[in-house]
Amino acid sequence: MFEGFIKGFQELIRDTKLAMVSVMALVLGFVAEVLYFFAGKYDFLDLDFFVIKLFEEIVLAMLIGSLLVQRNKESFLSLLVFSTFYGVAMGLGFSLFVLPAFVVFMFLFFVPLLSARNDSVSSILTESYRLVFKKQKTVEVFLAAAIVFVVWFIPFVGSIVSNFLRTVFVYALFYSLEGMTHEATESDSGPAQSNSG
Repeated sequence: MFEGFIKGFQELIRDTKLAMVSVMALVLGFVAEVLYFFAGKYDFLDLDFFVIKLFEEIVLAMLIGSLLVQRNKESFLSLLVFSTFYGVAMGLGFSLFVLPAFVVFMFLFFVPLLSARNDSVSSILTESYRLVFKKQKTVEVFLAAAIVFVVWFIPFVGSIVSNFLRTVFVYALFYSLEGMTHEATESDSGPAQSNSG
């Protein structure tokens, strides 16, 4: 069950882009922690909290989407728009307290990566839903989201560690799901080719 997570941490050592994004996520988490500290940490109904969370989520989504996948040059606008949408959804989710934020986070788990590849709103949201809820890794996505959430509430280091974990988990689960999709496509086309031959 946790092979994907372990592979993600192994890739951290081998993959320069993943290592770079992870370090940037750590720095972003540190900046967010400092801002939360001065704004009165985790006051969900406070406008300052919403603005800091919005900033943190947009920048993290941009980092994950722009650096971890091969993207089309034309998709930068899509990535920017969806990162903003992701940030607003997460900020509003947290402003409505933890459960709505968790539901939003689960549903949008892969959006930062998908928006770097696609332009269509419906295709991004449909694919994100399919990857999270229609694949065999739903339990792993749930556990990854739960770990990121629980860690986020640790005083003074929550954002730092949770941003790092989110980067690695999203990367690992996305590529393991993509590998499953690729294998399924090959196995589907295999018999068809043998029948035609």
